[in-house]
Amino acid sequence: MRRNRRGGGSGLEFGGSGEDSFVAVVVTKLTGALLFILLLTMVIMALLPKAVDSSSRPQDGGTADADRRPLKILTPEGLPEAIAGRPYTVALAADGGRGPLRWSLDGALPDGLAFDPDSGLLKGTPAKGTPQPVDLAVRVSDGEKIDAGSLRLVVYQSDAPLTTPAWWKPGIPPVPWRAWLDQGVGFLIVWLVHLVGMSTLANFERQTAAVGVAVEGPEGSITLASRRFAVYRLLVRLSTLSATLALIAWIWTSRPH
Repeated sequence: MRRNRRGGGSGLEFGGSGEDSFVAVVVTKLTGALLFILLLTMVIMALLPKAVDSSSRPQDGGTADADRRPLKILTPEGLPEAIAGRPYTVALAADGGRGPLRWSLDGALPDGLAFDPDSGLLKGTPAKGTPQPVDLAVRVSDGEKIDAGSLRLVVYQSDAPLTTPAWWKPGIPPVPWRAWLDQGVGFLIVWLVHLVGMSTLANFERQTAAVGVAVEGPEGSITLASRRFAVYRLLVRLSTLSATLALIAWIWTSRPH
């Protein structure tokens, strides 16, 4: 504070030195700069998450393309074997792609089999076996992508006819008579039948003789009965011999030469 004497008057005048004025100006400018920097930092921090989100988020088409796996046929080249006269069903499989799949199968399918391009099902009942594997070309498409491959199908011809067991004997397997006869079982059966027939005739003959002795019949009737049973035995032997010769001829003619 100082006294002012200008103009013939007097009064008090407040003031300061030049250094104080300079410090005040510097402090004011620094404070404004700090406030500006703080405000700018707040704005940058507020906008930074949005920029990160927008830069890290791909477009819709890019996301769909990244998530979609490439279209690929998963069915192995060798299809399960089929048997002629029996129902057959196999479903073709694929992975990836977008939307419904459309199949196509090129090649001559065995008679009785059909292919559905919408479901990828190969089904039916093959009419007969194939002399060699059937080669097929398969393709699948989702409307944009296509994958192709090859398939191989074998249809076996069943040696035995397909029969349904009767209701009165379910579960009984068929008897392989042909194989048994080829291995000589037929001769054993013929010999057993011959022994049973001869034993039965011997029992009847003994019973007839016992009855004849009990009633004290004439010897002529006993002799006649013995001759009759001798003829029976001869017929059994001739039947056994004929069956044996017929079995030998059948085995000989049925063998492959």
